[in-house]
Amino acid sequence: MNNIKSFFLVVFVLISPVLNAQNTPLFSNSNLLEMVDRGGDFIYNQEFNKAELVIDSLEQKLPGHPIVPMMKAMSLAWRDQPLRTSSPVYPEHEKYLMETIAKSEKISAKDSNNLEAMFFEMSAHGLLAEYYAQEGSSFKAMSQAKQTYNLIKKTMEHTAESPELLFLSGLYNYFREKYPERHPIYKPFVWVFKSGDVQRGLVQLDSAVHHSKIVKIEASLYVAYIWLRYENNADKARYYLERIHKMYPANDYFKAKYLECLMRQKDYKSASPLISQLQAHEKPYFKMCGEIFRGVYAEKVERSLDAAERFYKRGLETDELSPDRGEYYRSIAYLGLGRIAEANNNVKLAAVYYEKTIDMDETDWLTEESEARLDQID
Repeated sequence: MNNIKSFFLVVFVLISPVLNAQNTPLFSNSNLLEMVDRGGDFIYNQEFNKAELVIDSLEQKLPGHPIVPMMKAMSLAWRDQPLRTSSPVYPEHEKYLMETIAKSEKISAKDSNNLEAMFFEMSAHGLLAEYYAQEGSSFKAMSQAKQTYNLIKKTMEHTAESPELLFLSGLYNYFREKYPERHPIYKPFVWVFKSGDVQRGLVQLDSAVHHSKIVKIEASLYVAYIWLRYENNADKARYYLERIHKMYPANDYFKAKYLECLMRQKDYKSASPLISQLQAHEKPYFKMCGEIFRGVYAEKVERSLDAAERFYKRGLETDELSPDRGEYYRSIAYLGLGRIAEANNNVKLAAVYYEKTIDMDETDWLTEESEARLDQID
């Protein structure tokens, strides 16, 4: 998952009826929530035509409600994961996010304490903040994040009332501390936000996985991402990723994350069929993932450096069709090419590859191995 990717996909499944808030036609209606949940299942399993039918039905029942443009936005987003601003679907996706904000603000103008309006506005601002951060627009990202924070402060007061809200609180508690550590450019900005609690955040996210009714998939994806990319613990990540991969076998993004986990665990037997599936994928991002992990397989299992080099380079060539995605996979390829160059006594070329790995790496373990190898060949 990219940097806190889909942080606010929770948008259409945010809260259970337990809050019993007034003037909340969606959150207080179990039948409508069931429709939203079913639409979410269709989106996750890439059944977008079926999802659109559900969204159309919701629009008839809730005209003018922000759930409708938000679900349209998320349906578009899951057609091209991981979504970037360069994606062909992004302009329409952004249009629906802005429509979500406008409709939420219209509700809030009449009722400033309306939970539904706060949640949907918060979610749309949060997604925009994420996209701006991904493209390096830190000031625009912080502007959106501040608007998100002002709303989340209110909703966090209800954490004890619903396990659904543990997801939001857990994300905030964890990433408020960890994200600036990984991305120092944001350290000067975060002092305005209340401090988080990393361990508490992890506990809250796990609780959301096991006790929430409608955000368990997003909670599973995020807590797995945390264990994989931030905490470097693939064993803990596997439980969550294996679960959602089995629930939504058509979801290629879930498949790629599960494969990443299997490779980190060195469970190459389980990984090999998934590698083959992604190698044959028509989308460059997933094909790149398959080619590069096939390179790892060739290097580590088959002990064929020539084959590994061929797959690593093929993956990087595929990446040229998707240059703004897959930094993690590219860093794996460069590290592998560095090991191969080092094995062939070409230490200068190895050093170039190790430096590229460090420059591109989104995790600690790739950087640590590259730096250790650089020290050895100096």
